[in-house]
Parts: sequence; C-alpha cells; structure tokens
Amino acid sequence: MNNLDKIRQLVEDLTIRDDDIAQKVEYVEVLKELFIKSPQAMAIMQENWKYLLVNELFAKLYGCGCPEKMKGNYLLEILSKTPETPIDEIKFLLNKKGAWEGVITLPDTDNGTLISKISLKKIKDNKMVICTCTQI
Repeated sequence: MNNLDKIRQLVEDLTIRDDDIAQKVEYVEVLKELFIKSPQAMAIMQENWKYLLVNELFAKLYGCGCPEKMKGNYLLEILSKTPETPIDEIKFLLNKKGAWEGVITLPDTDNGTLISKISLKKIKDNKMVICTCTQI
C-alpha cells in the first residue's frame, strides 16, 4: 500500500467515525472537482512558483494534456521562454503588493504564439499563489 492509499484509508476510517469529517471531505472533493473542470484556466502554486494543482484548461492552454504532468513544475519555466517577460517586475510586485496582472506572449506548441492575460495573487499567509489565465 503506497502513501496515497494509506491516506485514503485513514480518511475513510475517520469519516466512518465522524459524519462532520465526512461532510468536510466531500466538500473538499466537490471544490477540487469544480477547480479541475473550471472554464477558467487556473493553477495553485507554492510561493516558489511550483505547481501544486493545475486545472485541465490551464494544462491545455500551456501545451500539456494532463494537469498531473505539470504538478511539480514551475510557472517560471513557462514565463522564462520569452525574454520580454518582466520576471523581476512580476516577483517584485507579487512580493510587495501580493498581486500582479499582465499580458504575456509565449511560444505555443504549434510554433506560433500564445498571448494570455495572467493574474497572480498570494493567498494563505503569502505561502501560496493563485494564477488565473485567459487566452487573448
């Protein structure tokens, strides 16, 4: 039994003992499903820009068919593909104001360009960042 299976078993055991926990787990699962299937491209990252959770549209927009394949990668890897991307400005404003919004042009998987409006916002005591993207 791997660690994920152990966690699932533990949650299952807890939910049998406590209906309130079962409702909370169900609520979290519903929210996760809404996030994954959202018509808005979104990612949740650690403060070092490492992806924790990416939804399907975000993965598709950035040329990765499966959100799970992006987990563990970094938004900076995407942004650094174009030298014009103001990475230092983004980091500065995100740290100073807790948010950044702008338009980024990146190469896409078809050797063309992808223009997207990106919004970054720090959450959870500045330990995580939410990224939303809209293709222009």
